[in-house]
Amino acid sequence: MPHRTLLTPGQIWTPKNQQEFPIKIVDLVKSSIEFQVLNNKLDIKRCAHSLFRKWIKSTQASLTEIDETRVPPTLALAQKLFALRKSAKMSQLALSEALNISRSAVAALETGRTGDLQKYLPKISEIFDVPINFFLDGLSTKPVKRVIIIR
Repeated sequence: MPHRTLLTPGQIWTPKNQQEFPIKIVDLVKSSIEFQVLNNKLDIKRCAHSLFRKWIKSTQASLTEIDETRVPPTLALAQKLFALRKSAKMSQLALSEALNISRSAVAALETGRTGDLQKYLPKISEIFDVPINFFLDGLSTKPVKRVIIIR
């Protein structure tokens, strides 16, 4: 597992030994992970984050698939920021200076470890010359119901 991979719902981890079943992360609940072993039973199990990471390391599992419908909005925004910065060949340090924040804060924004990304969207849009809608499009997979009250 590369340095510190962010574990998120929808990820499917496949052990190196093909005789073992892959595992899909179903949800993150406080300090534990709910997951399914992708065999015939599909029971949901739970363990601590640290135990799940130990399983990844001990089985040499690799991230083989991500169920895109389960990517949390914060992570989707983070992935877009990372892709923009890389395509502009900009370092985290350069972006941090442009946003007037620390380099480690940029790293946190790019990995979804903080929910502060929204407050920087106008400035980020300006820096990369993209509309704010670039970040907001496609974040909701559920239809939005609107109620209009006419008096």
